[in-house]
Amino acid sequence: MKSKPTLVQIIFFTLFIGLILLANNGIKTYLINNDIFDYNIHLTFKILSNCIFGVVSFLVAKKLDLIDVGGLSDRKPQKLVLIIFPLAFLVVLNVLFLDTIPNFTTLNISLLAIYCLSIGISEELSIRSVLLPLISKYFGNDRKAQIKAVLISSLIFGLLHLIKFDKGLYGEISQVFFATFIGLMFGYLLLVIKRIYPLIIIHAIIDFAAKLDAINKPVKKFVYDLMDLESAILTIVLTLPCLIYGIYILKKHVPIK
Repeated sequence: MKSKPTLVQIIFFTLFIGLILLANNGIKTYLINNDIFDYNIHLTFKILSNCIFGVVSFLVAKKLDLIDVGGLSDRKPQKLVLIIFPLAFLVVLNVLFLDTIPNFTTLNISLLAIYCLSIGISEELSIRSVLLPLISKYFGNDRKAQIKAVLISSLIFGLLHLIKFDKGLYGEISQVFFATFIGLMFGYLLLVIKRIYPLIIIHAIIDFAAKLDAINKPVKKFVYDLMDLESAILTIVLTLPCLIYGIYILKKHVPIK
């Protein structure tokens, strides 16, 4: 029987996630500093980074006996109908805010699809399959422990979006809120569905819809796109249904025992 996770393990893995995200930003900086602006090259490097991160997260989950709680067992997924709302809502929301989609090739669209899948794998495995069950086991792994774990891991997920800090104060605050709302929804979905791969798939589709307008555009140097207060409030309000839906899942579908 594996020993109970320690606070040090939780903090260490949280810092590890932060370092990986910083490393991904560092890849862009390195390529730009070497005058490499090609869209496909940037995506290829990010795909490799995300895949390595996903493999490491899976190995950590296996080593620390988090396979079952983290949705990595071979059990049959439950209540898959619950993923319809987050998939439809977030895809439509992202599509509504797309700029004009530029011309693209089969290679471009394929790389974007693989890149978005790698994001889903790395983020879902690290946050939902490792960090969430680590925190849950730390508190005892019963229903209350799982609820606390979803809350804490979602807040960490939200705060990790501060790493870039390229949208100004209001923009960063809105990023924390919407990422936390989505994290709560996905966390409670995992408690009900019991498998991580449906979340990986919808995460990838949502990101794909959000990134279509950047396809095949040359990568630019870092530009600080400051968000005003009104836009930040609008972002929070538009993603508030994710929080409400997460609470609904908790109340109606997360088992008492």
